[in-house]
Amino acid sequence: MNNKCNIKKLETNTLSGYKTFHHFENYGEIESIEDYKEYVYWAKEHDIDLYFLGNGSNTLFVNKNIKTLILKNKMPKDIRLISEDKNLYEVSSTVMMYEILNFCYKKSLDSFYFLASVPATIGGALAMNAGEGKRANKSIYDFVESVTYIDTDNLVKKIDRRDMNIEFRKTMFTGCQDKLIISATFKFPSRDFAGINPLKERIMWSKTNQDNIAPNCGSVFSKQFGPIMKLLKGLKIGKAQFSSKTNNWLNNKSEDHRPVLTLILIAKILHILLGRKCEIEVIRVK
Repeated sequence: MNNKCNIKKLETNTLSGYKTFHHFENYGEIESIEDYKEYVYWAKEHDIDLYFLGNGSNTLFVNKNIKTLILKNKMPKDIRLISEDKNLYEVSSTVMMYEILNFCYKKSLDSFYFLASVPATIGGALAMNAGEGKRANKSIYDFVESVTYIDTDNLVKKIDRRDMNIEFRKTMFTGCQDKLIISATFKFPSRDFAGINPLKERIMWSKTNQDNIAPNCGSVFSKQFGPIMKLLKGLKIGKAQFSSKTNNWLNNKSEDHRPVLTLILIAKILHILLGRKCEIEVIRVK
């Protein structure tokens, strides 16, 4: 295979929701399936890990210099009607959350409006099983029929929702270095909104309940002990701080990643000392 990869070095603070500044030794952009194949081949040749990046809304870079091959998904955006009778739509992984929700609302279709405040791509939301809290028991997969992806054997595959092992904030694609989501087929039932705008309702809810005054990646842990996280509310190191408003939420005003890592480490140590389990939700990339 000819190496046509356009891999470059990059210095930026735009690839993570935390807006930390890093030197990326290997950065590329995927605009087609052929691009994916070339990058995977290059990574195998150079024994370098891969990380597929959507909007970075759940990504934490843990070193100043990042050696992993960061691949920004820039494949064409598309929302395509498959079946009008069944309300089936194929949505490409690069479509932003607000784009598909606006589309559904304008067509009077039900959808995952509870994700209206999430600044993620469809691919990122599918990978992490984005949804509301455990008590609400709602996720993007409530509307998924199937997911189409490609893995490192260069085969495009489709998996039905019923064949996937879906857990809270976890799927077969979470933090995965060998599978890139291309698109998903959704079933969006018709819905009469009766003059109510679920997008505006969710945005108003997020302003009341979520702390978005500074860069963040939303919830830090997918599993945590509530009293410990409440104890940490307001704890600040440098310009990074556990939100005093929203539990299990970390805001960052620094380009340095280390204060963020330190706060997360403190939370993990407290869980260990008190014999409680915690699982980090944000994906850590070296």
